[in-house]
Amino acid sequence: MFNKIIPYALSLLLPLVFGVTHADDSLFSAKLYAKFQAKSCTNCHDFYEKAKNGLSITTHASRLDVNNCTSCHTPDVTGLEHSSEWFAQPGLYTSGMDAKATCEKTKETLHAEFKSKALLARQIETHLLSDVRVLWGIEGATPKSGNLPFKKKEADMVKGGMDEWKEQVAAWINGGMKCE
Repeated sequence: MFNKIIPYALSLLLPLVFGVTHADDSLFSAKLYAKFQAKSCTNCHDFYEKAKNGLSITTHASRLDVNNCTSCHTPDVTGLEHSSEWFAQPGLYTSGMDAKATCEKTKETLHAEFKSKALLARQIETHLLSDVRVLWGIEGATPKSGNLPFKKKEADMVKGGMDEWKEQVAAWINGGMKCE
């Protein structure tokens, strides 16, 4: 019995004594929030947001016709089979939201209140780990990650690569998708 109590007690006391604490990786705020704020994510999700001075208002103002999008964002650039899919859902979340608001908005957009946790977890996992548009924003996830038209590259990507991303997404999902 003491063999279990002593290590547990030490694990609680040592951080207090030495001022060292570890983040709870199951919380959205621990790892994922910062990654959701990378420009490779927010540029797309803020595209139509006037309050965020999105790209539709700035650099893309003269190219808002869908046909214009697909003339530059070709499958060769994006990695999407169909260029017409080169869109992020408007209003999903925008840059500048705090961790809790970003997490809650992500779940709200997927209509979490009408789904079991298991279904929601599968849908989030599928989107974050398989959607080519998400993978485009993760450093090294695909050969096309970060590619932009005219041989440019997005500089502010989700760092850490696919293995780290999978680990952090799994920790959040397995921890109950907590928005703290």
